[in-house]
Amino acid sequence: MLGKYFSLNGKLMHKEKALIPIDNIEFTYGFGVYENLKIRKKLLYFPEKHCERILNSANIIGLKTKLNEHQIKKCVVDFIKTIKEESFNIKILMLGNKQDSDLYIFALAPKFLPKKSYTQGVKVITYHGERQFPQAKTLNMLMSYLAFKKAKKQDSYDALMIEHDGKIREGTRTNFFYTDGKTIFTAPKEQILNGVTRITLLEALEKEKIKVIEKTLSVKDIDKYKGFFLTSTSSKIVPISQINNNKIEIPEIIKKAIKIYNVYLKDSCV
Repeated sequence: MLGKYFSLNGKLMHKEKALIPIDNIEFTYGFGVYENLKIRKKLLYFPEKHCERILNSANIIGLKTKLNEHQIKKCVVDFIKTIKEESFNIKILMLGNKQDSDLYIFALAPKFLPKKSYTQGVKVITYHGERQFPQAKTLNMLMSYLAFKKAKKQDSYDALMIEHDGKIREGTRTNFFYTDGKTIFTAPKEQILNGVTRITLLEALEKEKIKVIEKTLSVKDIDKYKGFFLTSTSSKIVPISQINNNKIEIPEIIKKAIKIYNVYLKDSCV
């Protein structure tokens, strides 16, 4: 955690008071949702989309809140002013309580990938499992945690989740894309957590007339495609150079997508 303070329902408090009662059953059972935002060189990216999504996640699991999108954004913007660093991440945590919910906001140090990850790609593994409430960003992260832990043990960036029907739709904390060299494919938004980077990347690609089709990928069809990549708030677009033991070249269309999105980001911060 960065800084001396956090925000609780819009009120600035010292981190020593960041306490949750031990009998808070909503916390112990993971009844909550969250969002991660990024600030780079004092620039905040896509706050409206993140605030909208945390409310959508809360609605999906029946988590009540008195706050609206604009109020949450104001809490975020006010809190950011207390952080001295130029680049950091913000976590918004909406946690249930007996009557309603509480909104926690705090800062975290960013984790930057090596530059070679964007030019040479990263390794990923596959893992059998799927998230409950796939459209909601909930605190129920056990399956994702175990998959990610296994990926790290194998020196991999992330794990691609193989669901009960043999399809790959997303990573543990990333959206998944694949390509035949001409068209980019990604799972339908109704079946996944529709990440903010995914949303904005699709907007950027559409402007540049790059075709994107929503379609799920069967694990048995991986060899039919030429390239793969992941997206997330912190890492943007990360090419995949290896899935399990299979090495993969990075096609030109993925390199082009990275350039397009980097330009798009320059015009999209506040």
